Amino acid sequence: MIERFRQLLRGALAFFQVRSQSSNADERRRLIRLRCDYKVQCVVDQQQFSAQIRDMGLNGMRLRMVEKLKPGANIFVYHPSNTQRVENEYVLCLVRWSRKRKDGEDFDVGLQYADTPGNMRRSWVKFLLKELGFDERAIYTRRKSIRADSAMEGVVSADGQEFPGMVLNLGAGGALFETDTQFSPNTKVQLRVGPLGSLKAIWLPGILLHSKEAEEGGQQLASIRFQELKPAQVRSLGQFVLQLLRSGES
Repeated sequence: MIERFRQLLRGALAFFQVRSQSSNADERRRLIRLRCDYKVQCVVDQQQFSAQIRDMGLNGMRLRMVEKLKPGANIFVYHPSNTQRVENEYVLCLVRWSRKRKDGEDFDVGLQYADTPGNMRRSWVKFLLKELGFDERAIYTRRKSIRADSAMEGVVSADGQEFPGMVLNLGAGGALFETDTQFSPNTKVQLRVGPLGSLKAIWLPGILLHSKEAEEGGQQLASIRFQELKPAQVRSLGQFVLQLLRSGES
């Protein structure tokens, strides 16, 4: 059972994405999505075929497949790895959109969960997202990404100097850094994160939004927003976030 769950976790690439860009006040609370790479089996009108989950959240998922599906069609997505810890091996979804990829012959297909609340609570989707740190309270957030609590040592590099401290939380959009130095707003910085377990330390570029004194201890809390991350840095950052969620530090 444990090994089967590990197979599920291996498919998570841990990049938390913003899927809504509406200017509406309610819709600005953006739905968290987890970038994935799971192979699944799907059934549409008694036709069975393979697909890959590219990202998923508590509202829906995005599949990549060779078939073109019509919006409004029902689709059953089967559990990517059998386990005795869930009752429902599949979830019923509704096709919202289907687009051919510019750099390939296959299609990206957006799905919305359409199963009953009871089935969703017992489904492999709910089980997997819960194990990865998601719950109903985390569906919407005004941040660009979910933050994982941390107690990692870190370093901020600014104006040619390095300032040691501690990374208190970490997400795809930024971090909270505790140090004994007060920084000016809009200072360009580099934040060193890690090492953490088998993950090597990485440097991430960003801008310091503000710095304020902590309620206790006299330390300064610096809020950092990441900017201009390269793909390799995004992947490494995602590995750190997921490791924090897995280890229970969050």
